[in-house]
Amino acid sequence: MHIITPLCLIVSLFFMASAHAEQNLLQESFDITHKTQKMGQDSQQVVDKLAKQQQELLQQYQRLLRKTEYQKEYNQELLLLKEEQATSIVTLQQKIEDVKLTKQQLLPLLREMTKTLEQFIRLDLPFHKENRLMGINDLKKLLSRSSVTITEKFRRVMAFYQAENDYNYDLEVYRDNIILNSESRSVQILRVGRNALYMQTLDGQLSALWNKNTQDWQILNNNFNRPIQKAIRITEQKAAPSLLTLPYLTSLDHSSNELNKGE
Repeated sequence: MHIITPLCLIVSLFFMASAHAEQNLLQESFDITHKTQKMGQDSQQVVDKLAKQQQELLQQYQRLLRKTEYQKEYNQELLLLKEEQATSIVTLQQKIEDVKLTKQQLLPLLREMTKTLEQFIRLDLPFHKENRLMGINDLKKLLSRSSVTITEKFRRVMAFYQAENDYNYDLEVYRDNIILNSESRSVQILRVGRNALYMQTLDGQLSALWNKNTQDWQILNNNFNRPIQKAIRITEQKAAPSLLTLPYLTSLDHSSNELNKGE
């Protein structure tokens, strides 16, 4: 049996107290270290936040700086634009004055063009003559109306000219009543552009060519009845296109045997 002497007890107590003191000191050191780390982390967060704010302020400053530069460039562009607009206004005002002058000159020109067109129709082949002259009369009335703009008047005159010009390039067949040998006849009219105008009775037994020189129908030899009849069918798309020999005023002038003076 071991007996602990007072000296051993004292030594033991001393070592126990020292160990406890060391443990407390270690704990305090640990606590201080933890607090230091926590303070360091908090400090780093503050530093990071300040750095972020500083970066944002720097970026904002750079944006404002760029915006200021853009504003200067924009102001410069506005000055240039203002100068260009001032020049454009002067040019536009001059054009307006020119347009006013053009309008004053245009209306008499349109009247003269309409008059010339009327004379042309009266001397032209007599196809749809009444309707075309009625169109001229309507055109004259239009030019006299102050409520119609000069632009519309110009458009209508040009449209009429275009319609007359189109007659040069097409074929047409239509029915009409004509006076032949002092007798009214219902006939078919064949128009070949503005080059020639033919007529044929509905029974196909009599054909004629319009003579520009005499301003009358010139009766053709019966040999031309079939070619003209075929040309009429081709124009009406009732027969396939083919090469035809049709009489022409120049050829008739040199071949009197192709004329038939009566029925």
